[in-house]
Amino acid sequence: MSGTGKKNKKVIKYRRPFSINIGVVFFGFIAVYLIVCVYLFFTSSHISGYEVIAGNLHTDYHYTGIALRTEKVFNSEKLGYVNYYAREGEKVSMASTVYTVDESGRMAEAFQNTTEELNLGSDDYAQLRGEIAAYLGDSSDMDFSRVYDFKTSVGASILDLMNQNMIEQLDNATEGDAGLFTRYNAATSGVVEYYIDGYEEATLESLSSEWFDQETYERKNLRTEELVGQGEPVYKLITEENWLLIFPLDEEMESYLSNKIQENQSVTEDGTVSQRTTYIQIRFDKDKEEIWPSVTLEYRDGQAYGVLKFINSMVRYADERYLSFEVIREETSGLKIPKSAVTEKEFFVIEKDYKTQSGADNSTGFMKQTVSVDGNSAAEFVDCTIYFEDEEFAYVDPKEEDFGTSQKKLQSGDLLIKTDSADYYQVGRTEKLRGVYNINKGYTMFRQIQVIYENEEYCIVEEGTSYGLSVYDHIVLNADTVNEDEVIY
Repeated sequence: MSGTGKKNKKVIKYRRPFSINIGVVFFGFIAVYLIVCVYLFFTSSHISGYEVIAGNLHTDYHYTGIALRTEKVFNSEKLGYVNYYAREGEKVSMASTVYTVDESGRMAEAFQNTTEELNLGSDDYAQLRGEIAAYLGDSSDMDFSRVYDFKTSVGASILDLMNQNMIEQLDNATEGDAGLFTRYNAATSGVVEYYIDGYEEATLESLSSEWFDQETYERKNLRTEELVGQGEPVYKLITEENWLLIFPLDEEMESYLSNKIQENQSVTEDGTVSQRTTYIQIRFDKDKEEIWPSVTLEYRDGQAYGVLKFINSMVRYADERYLSFEVIREETSGLKIPKSAVTEKEFFVIEKDYKTQSGADNSTGFMKQTVSVDGNSAAEFVDCTIYFEDEEFAYVDPKEEDFGTSQKKLQSGDLLIKTDSADYYQVGRTEKLRGVYNINKGYTMFRQIQVIYENEEYCIVEEGTSYGLSVYDHIVLNADTVNEDEVIY
């Protein structure tokens, strides 16, 4: 049919106009920024600061020495069962019974038949009550180890109080059999000990490095032997109060003791050297007791040994051959800084005789020879910062510049003129000074330090030095991570 047409079924896709998502772009920039910051954080060097404080260094000077005393070992005169009646560490006289020897083995039976228990008097109980009260008054729940010390002390006191009572009852028990046991008194007066270790006759003259090998040390407790043979050791006596403590020295302690000994030397007009006794302070690890023994040095096969001489306190440590202690040195005070902050810088070294003052403010500096364009020479005063002076030289920064011209004040090869003299000094010699980088003003400035003492981690430096440090200054913790005049923040 006419008038009838086909419909256009073609679909045209609608295209939206281009637009930018502001949110995506914004967060994209943030992501890139964070990535850059993280990269810079891990790839750049980190500078840490340190605030200078006043302090001191207390160094741990711990050593272990071997004790030498005047000791004598006594042997049993008979074969039999031994019983001890003197407390170990007790001072005995020649009238004190130290031990008995029962040849037949019937002494214990005779004693048991005589009495079931030993009776103590009222005075004896009063003494024990006093010891208990003293312990309770000074005891602490935080130091339980003292309970064992108290137990040992009371046990020893009871044994001491019972000795005479026991001997009297033994005498009564054996009236019908006089040969049942033999009582032995101390051979001489002294402090009794019941161990031997082979060092009883050791002397300073026989000093050897083998003494300090504690792994090979052998100690025999005589009280563990119930049956002793004739001629076998049964006890020993320490007969003199004077004793020695010998210990090997490291280089630092050897130098320290050697200097102290030299300080106590004096030389007379005829050249005679007199030596005053040198003392040091030590603290024993065992009981924290502090004592001032005299000290000397001994050398054997290239090894230095310290020899401490005591005139008291022998009985306190008589039961030990090896004693650990600490040498208490004077604590050095000053400004405390980490060793990682210390660096070095080169300085011009100039003889102090060339130093002069000039100007209205009496600035310190040097007279430098200059040459004009026409070849005429003249003397020019150059004010310089002197970082440090010793007996001969002044130390000047080679990088120091004139504020007005930005030229270095002194350079290698410059000639300095001595005041009122025709002498010249050519600048060029350099030496290094120790110092740190101060960052109080936001950039690194070298500050010279005078180290008084140092250990592996810290230095103690002098306070109040020229161009040095003061308390609460801020310095770079690791000097190797920065350079001088570097901006920190």
